[in-house]
Amino acid sequence: MSEPRIRGGWPRTVAINVGMILCILFVAEIVFGGWVFGPRYGSLIIPKDFQRRFDATNLYAGGGIIYYKRDEHGLRGEFDDLSKIDILVIGGSTTNELFIDEKQTWSAVLGQEFRRHGQEVVVVNAGVDGQSTIGHIKNFDLWFPKIPNLKARYALVYVGINDLHTMDEGYIAESDSLLALSRQTKRFLMNTSALYGLYRNIRGMMRARDARLIHATGSFDGLEWREPSRPPDIAAAERKHAAKLAAYEDRLRELTRRIRAFGARPIFVTQHRAGYRVVGGRVLSPVMKDGTLYVGRYADQMAINRKTMRVCGELKAICIDLASDLLFGENDTYDLFHTTPPASRRIGLYLYEKLKDIVR
Repeated sequence: MSEPRIRGGWPRTVAINVGMILCILFVAEIVFGGWVFGPRYGSLIIPKDFQRRFDATNLYAGGGIIYYKRDEHGLRGEFDDLSKIDILVIGGSTTNELFIDEKQTWSAVLGQEFRRHGQEVVVVNAGVDGQSTIGHIKNFDLWFPKIPNLKARYALVYVGINDLHTMDEGYIAESDSLLALSRQTKRFLMNTSALYGLYRNIRGMMRARDARLIHATGSFDGLEWREPSRPPDIAAAERKHAAKLAAYEDRLRELTRRIRAFGARPIFVTQHRAGYRVVGGRVLSPVMKDGTLYVGRYADQMAINRKTMRVCGELKAICIDLASDLLFGENDTYDLFHTTPPASRRIGLYLYEKLKDIVR
């Protein structure tokens, strides 16, 4: 005896399944998007009410269980009053410091040093993994205005590494089409739709993976270091990336405008990567297991840093060239970008010395 056939056959079954999927997506869009509930952060990934315990044992020496948390607004750090923040720290993963304990991040060390010397200076961390100046600018549109009573006297921007990878992607001006929608409709969807935000997040994660921006184990510690046959040529890097550096300059200027409109004074701080070391004025490269020298992109990073300091000076912001003053070596980083707790402490102490007579 044959089984009874479903009326309509497989087309009806497909239609029912597609309908169910669409209903689930619709509910997810309403619940997780900004159509009804909560602030609209658009394409920004801002973890809120986030508390985690991470095991950093395999990341760096002396690691172990560390505590990471962000409050209901997505901010990291200790403070009592959102309207009385002294330094709001902005940056990417090297600012967020996902795998560094709450009290050992460089932003926390900076605040601790002020308090240790009798100054009640409140430092709050608004770093977001993967952000470049593109994201920093959007923070002032899509995030900070939605935090009730948020005010800061200074906005410290730890910048440079992610913008180099933005340059690698060929970024000149923001361009991202969504079918044939008008610019206004597109922006509305970007700032509201959970599904479109998910798409952008996945795309960003893939780009970050390709650019090796995701936290990963493995550092250059224990390797031999040699001077390459041809020293890095910063001027050549500036010529090669002239158009992209000009776009970066435009973003720095726009970011400075946003910071000042926010009521804060901008502080720009340069940074290093771990793929090179500077010893006695010589730039050294690590010797990999196959005997080749790893190209650490010193010239490209310094081109970014030079542009940062030049524009910062022209705009009469507070300019701190950490990359020229503070050098990293063995056990200071646990991957290509991120510092270990001892190195993060050095950054915090260094910044305190630079800011102690400015921030009062």
